Amino acid sequence: MRMARLVFFAAVLAGLLLSSAAAYCADAPEAPSAGGLSKQAVKERMAEIQKEIDSIAGERDVLTEERVVEEDYVRRALEALGALMNAYSRYLTAIDRLEEAQGSAAAIPGGQDAESSSPVQARFNLSHYEDVLDRYETALYKLDSAASSIRLAEGSLSALKALEQRLAEQHLALLREPEPAEGPGRVARSLHLTEVEAELESAQVSRESQRIGIETQKIVQTSLHAERDALLKELAHVKEHLAFDEKDRDARLESIATRLAAARERLPVLRDERDGARLALSKRQGALTAARSDKERRVAQAAVVEQQAAVQLAQALLEQAEQAVQFLEEEQRIWAARYSLLEGGLKGQEIWDLRAGIQARQKNLENVFLVRQRGVASMQTEIAAARKELEENQDAGAVQARIRSRIDLLSRTAEAANASMAMIFPLFNQYDRLEGEINEHIDAVRIAERVTAFGKERFLAFWNITLWSGDGFDITVWKLSLAVALFLAAFFLSGRLTEFLSNTLLTRLGMDSMARMASRKILFFILMGAFILVALDLVGIPLTAFAFLGGALAIGIGFGAQNIFNNLISGFILMFSKPIRVDDMIEIDGMFASVEEIGTRATHIKTYENVDVLMPNSYFLNNKIVNWTLTDKKIRTTVAVGVAHDADVRRVEELLLLAANDHTRVLKNPEPFVIFRDIGANSLDFTLYFWIDMENAVGFRVCSDIRFRMVSLLEKNGIRIASPRMDVMMDRGGIQAGEVPPREVQS
Repeated sequence: MRMARLVFFAAVLAGLLLSSAAAYCADAPEAPSAGGLSKQAVKERMAEIQKEIDSIAGERDVLTEERVVEEDYVRRALEALGALMNAYSRYLTAIDRLEEAQGSAAAIPGGQDAESSSPVQARFNLSHYEDVLDRYETALYKLDSAASSIRLAEGSLSALKALEQRLAEQHLALLREPEPAEGPGRVARSLHLTEVEAELESAQVSRESQRIGIETQKIVQTSLHAERDALLKELAHVKEHLAFDEKDRDARLESIATRLAAARERLPVLRDERDGARLALSKRQGALTAARSDKERRVAQAAVVEQQAAVQLAQALLEQAEQAVQFLEEEQRIWAARYSLLEGGLKGQEIWDLRAGIQARQKNLENVFLVRQRGVASMQTEIAAARKELEENQDAGAVQARIRSRIDLLSRTAEAANASMAMIFPLFNQYDRLEGEINEHIDAVRIAERVTAFGKERFLAFWNITLWSGDGFDITVWKLSLAVALFLAAFFLSGRLTEFLSNTLLTRLGMDSMARMASRKILFFILMGAFILVALDLVGIPLTAFAFLGGALAIGIGFGAQNIFNNLISGFILMFSKPIRVDDMIEIDGMFASVEEIGTRATHIKTYENVDVLMPNSYFLNNKIVNWTLTDKKIRTTVAVGVAHDADVRRVEELLLLAANDHTRVLKNPEPFVIFRDIGANSLDFTLYFWIDMENAVGFRVCSDIRFRMVSLLEKNGIRIASPRMDVMMDRGGIQAGEVPPREVQS
């Protein structure tokens, strides 16, 4: 039997390693099992364990009576095997739950829109919205519960791993001990080994059961996530198409009114029962007074306490019914308010008052819940005291009967108190939903209507807070706010006025675009400064109020803002000295571009690839810039060509001039001309010089067109463009008699 268990240990350990690496598959036909064993294998193992239990139990009397082994060894071995049976039973239950979760997950349809869960209609009533909201909140609660279960199970799994390791070490140490000879010692060791092996196997099975439980919870959690997301989409869809339905309102309020009438009908009956219990209590108190002997007084005293519990129960049932009536009336008012809010019947101050009342009632319900909770705790204390009293009166049958009845009455009273507490949660939830709907309807207009005298005073008190003060001035919140508003207005007015003056006065003065741009920016800053000074004077803020900012401003300019001011000053230098102007063609770092705008901080240029580049203004003053159109838009460019040595040079000159004159972008004055630059080893080199206007031509494009035309003309006239020439001399090691001297090979 021990060898069978050891073999099973090996299978369990191997299966655990394999199962921990296996991923969950939603469409798997069967859930995994411990050690890779099926349910049938686990059941067979449980049958083997039962046989071993029966075997040890059958030999128990013989072993203990003949003092072969102590009773404790047998008892612990049987307990360990029984615990192992329970572990396998829990394992099978875990497998069943996993299969059920897998089946439920596979049955959930995927890819379905949330809107399909609700009827296809243009509008939804409030009852349908409430139903979807209830299902959504239930899904959230289940999801939170699943997450908590997973966290607890994972923590328990770590503890089981530690237990398994400790038992494995204990089992290994026990196996290393020398086996005793025949006799009681050997039997005791065998039972001890059976106990340890059963505990180890039980820990392994429990750990696997816990892992399967975690996997089950994760499958459930995934399903709940999908359900929550679908319900959230459905809730948003229903809320978007929510509309007032008079029939729905009437049906809802009528249903509450029916339940309210039934609850009110119960009140007189419960009051009569409460009064009857009080009357019975008075009678029993009279019987206690009339009792003569100690025994009669004990019984009468027990009857009085019993009747007090009956009065307490009657009072609790009456209070529960009265609370039910009160809560139904509140529920009726809540639903009426929700329908009125949806219809648009609640406005202005009425909404604010309703929200304030809701918040106050919610706090009151919290206090009521705490009171009920303390009452239930007190009731449990009374029940515990009554049970103790029941144990102390074992010899008095009549007293015991009264005490048992009292315990039953107290338990029913505790149940009534718990029921009263349970009634608080739905009402609190209804208030919470109404408050949420009210908050969604509150907008800026309702906030303005809500401003009361107290709110105005608080606002004015904040408005007049002094931020800092000095000799003869104080800066308040309203002054600073007004100054900021005037600053924004000054910024807007300065821009408008600058634009107006630039389009009228500066244009009439005959300034060019660069001068107008520079004057415009300077004028903007002057007007901006003047408006700021006027604004500060209007609100009564002297410049001395900002004296403390001078040092910080100087440090800022010296360190953090030095690049900004450097570029700002460079911009004005560029505007006045005009080394570059708008629409100039410049070359900067091998890049050709046109100047689009010269700003206060950076210059905007655009390359021939139509890429916009912002260059800091200081860069133009600190680096070499080629301005192709600074003084004149006309520039001279060249095209070089080499022809073969046998070409007619005058004809080449005529063809090159023809290629230049045929192009519409080449200027006729100055005229193009050709220079016979050199007689090279491989070619006759010519250079064509011509002029273009950069305002309506692009240099490299004109040069390309002329090259195309030049090659065409040369080919038509049979003039070859020269190619590189190389002479190769072959030496054959001397010339013998009758041999031909070496020839010159040309290529």
